[in-house]
Amino acid sequence: MQTPNRSWIAVLNREVKRMSSKRLYLLMTVILPLLAFGFFIALFSQGKPTNLPVAVLDKDQTSNSKDLIETIDLTATADVTDYVTNLKEAKAGLKKGDFYAVIVIPDDFRKKIYRNQQPGVINYYNNAYMVVGSLINSDVTRAVNTFSKGINLQTRLKKGQPQKTAMVAINPIALDGHKLFNPYLNYFYYLATTFLPIMLLIFILMSTVYAIGSEYKQGTAGEWLKTANGSIIRALSGKLLPYALIWFILMLFMNIVMFRFFHTPLNGEVWLIVLNAFLFVLAYMAMGIFIAAIFPALRMGLSVASIYSALAFTFSGLTFPYIAMYKFVAFFGNFFPFSHYLHIFLDQSLRDAPVAVSFEPLLYLNLFLLLPFAVLPKLKKMCLQPAYWGKL
Repeated sequence: MQTPNRSWIAVLNREVKRMSSKRLYLLMTVILPLLAFGFFIALFSQGKPTNLPVAVLDKDQTSNSKDLIETIDLTATADVTDYVTNLKEAKAGLKKGDFYAVIVIPDDFRKKIYRNQQPGVINYYNNAYMVVGSLINSDVTRAVNTFSKGINLQTRLKKGQPQKTAMVAINPIALDGHKLFNPYLNYFYYLATTFLPIMLLIFILMSTVYAIGSEYKQGTAGEWLKTANGSIIRALSGKLLPYALIWFILMLFMNIVMFRFFHTPLNGEVWLIVLNAFLFVLAYMAMGIFIAAIFPALRMGLSVASIYSALAFTFSGLTFPYIAMYKFVAFFGNFFPFSHYLHIFLDQSLRDAPVAVSFEPLLYLNLFLLLPFAVLPKLKKMCLQPAYWGKL
């Protein structure tokens, strides 16, 4: 009989041979994750959407209306690319996606300005794309307000009002706003740092379920346990160590790319970012072990794993905050390691939060590591009973 150390090494060697015998393992653990990284990095590398096409319906056709259009065109987000002649044409362009917004300048625009009346400028924007719609509306609103204040200031100065008094009159209350933690509105910091680990957790979970479930499907579970001298703990740890190393290396690579090459702010503790990545990998591998034990049929196990991984972003609280959810629904966010990982990552990268703030999500991540111990007896039973083998 082999010693525990030798049997554990035997399991490790056996898994390395299995991984090298099929291209599927290389595809799941290296090639597809790196391709996913490249895709999302390229997608969000610009940081913020700029020069989004908008159209103008200028019914006034005066120097004032043209000055307003130029002011809108100078914003970072809106790019005036089309001029339409009527609302029917504007509606058709919005539906086809030729532009994201239509600014309508009325035919009495200049007259109302000179009569000290309030001309109305209409902005029709496509809010089906909420991010795009919000950005365009914000910049157009800011541009119109700036233009309006400029007209007001010139009128007051022509009437002999001192500049300082005129400035106070057109803007009696000054708002000194400060964007915290992501002042540049960089969407790479917001989305890429979310989607990269999301993609990785999918592969972590699926490969763990496949590595275990394939033993039962192929009828090799008994041999696997025998190689570990009957110890399910040695069988699991020896089998999953190569995957854990690969995933941890990819997590480190992901963080290096984000922080070193795309200059994502790193205001907190580096060691906590690394620990968070390590626990993230182990938590999803633990969940993979749990799913493989509860659903012995490989096809069902992979299906459940895919559904569970797809829900991670939904329950992360990133786009729709927990505070606005029903408490019962928000509670389910705790059952996804990604929610706690993201909490720690944002606290220690963008927010520079105290380390103590990350203790609770760290505790939750560690609790996921207990899941395999709840199913170890069943996994061993499945290895010993051929009735579980050969299932799809």
